[in-house]
Amino acid sequence: MALCPHCSNEIDDGARFCGVCGRPITQTAEKAVAARGASAVVPARTAAATGAADTSGGFAPSPPSAVPPPSAVPTLVAPSPSASASVPLPTAAPAARPAPAARPAPASRPAPAGQPAAAPPVIRGPTQPLENLIGRTLNHRYLVEDKIGEGGFGAVFRGKQIATGREVALKILHPHNVHDETIVARFRREAEACSKLRDPHTVTTYDFDETPDGILYLAMELLRGRALHHLQKAEGPLGSERVLRILDQVAASLSEAHANGIVHRDMKPENVFIESRAGEDHVKVLDFGIAKVMSDDRQVPALTAVGQTLGTLEFMSPEQLRGQKLDGRSDLYALGMMAYEMLTGKLPFQSAKTPIDIINFHMKHEAPPPSRLDDKVSIPAAVDAIIVKMVQKDREHRFADANALREEIARAQRSLDRTPDRFELYRLVGVIVSVLIVVGALAYFLRR
Repeated sequence: MALCPHCSNEIDDGARFCGVCGRPITQTAEKAVAARGASAVVPARTAAATGAADTSGGFAPSPPSAVPPPSAVPTLVAPSPSASASVPLPTAAPAARPAPAARPAPASRPAPAGQPAAAPPVIRGPTQPLENLIGRTLNHRYLVEDKIGEGGFGAVFRGKQIATGREVALKILHPHNVHDETIVARFRREAEACSKLRDPHTVTTYDFDETPDGILYLAMELLRGRALHHLQKAEGPLGSERVLRILDQVAASLSEAHANGIVHRDMKPENVFIESRAGEDHVKVLDFGIAKVMSDDRQVPALTAVGQTLGTLEFMSPEQLRGQKLDGRSDLYALGMMAYEMLTGKLPFQSAKTPIDIINFHMKHEAPPPSRLDDKVSIPAAVDAIIVKMVQKDREHRFADANALREEIARAQRSLDRTPDRFELYRLVGVIVSVLIVVGALAYFLRR
């Protein structure tokens, strides 16, 4: 028996082609094999070609630039449970030189004596539906109970932390997404972003991990309430004072995020959760999955393809639509658009018929004050002014940051709080003046 000079697998004496790699065996190659003898070394697979599983249970995805062309990527085959040795990874034959039918090498063929055995291929990620996780304990730490929500990237389950008995929300990535490096990176990005945030108006993230069979999950604070868009549908337009309180709490969350170099990039009613605490709205900001993380004025590479823009069209700032570098003022623009819907039940581009119309509005048309969208809704001038400033096309004309917005909200709240007192004072003065007029008129007629 001889060895193939290309893949070092055993071949029959006098074979014209290798049965494993399919490449031709020339006379020159046969002589080279004879000269080398059994000392040939099996070429090792590189992490760049297949990805590398680290010992901590995580996964280090291959850099995009290092991925070989499709014709060179080996097909991964799960090893047979009965196999006594590792399965070699065959290399595809060059497209211009197809291999003729040849006797395939046995799947369990061991490596030649003195040579290291190839590592078995790894198939990452669970294959069962996420519902099958109910009742399972993840990494001996979290019991999966019932499903409470689902989206395109994953599902959210009610769970329990085994060590403390604390109820948690378990956000689990869909099995079909665990092989998508970009989606996995966004999932990790959400964990990274939320782990830095402690504001009471940002959802708390407790843990992020991966099970041995490739289930990626986030353990988060379990919220009780409803998303802002559900609240709006149920109750219609909200009062100005209530809207200001919600805006202030969202701005508090964004202020901490922006201070940590994190731009949310997807502020919308679905990502604002409203809990009721002591009869008052308590706001939680969710979903930093597409957040932009900045550090020392250096942007972390975006998890998007060239020319791709992430976000929700109705709430995207002009600079986000242009694909420009973003800062916290882009989130304030989105929050301003959300305020229109909270106050009036409408967005300021009701005449838009297509996505292009919405984009043109964001890019070119100044938004009217919210009070002009609905004559039936009473909106104080101070609130109008705040919202209009938040949605200025030029970000230099918006509030400088979330803290400046909060200061203006506080001033507006104080002016609204004084309005009833002023009304009572004016009414009292009116009554006194009326009484004095009546008394003066009576005195005048009595003298006559």
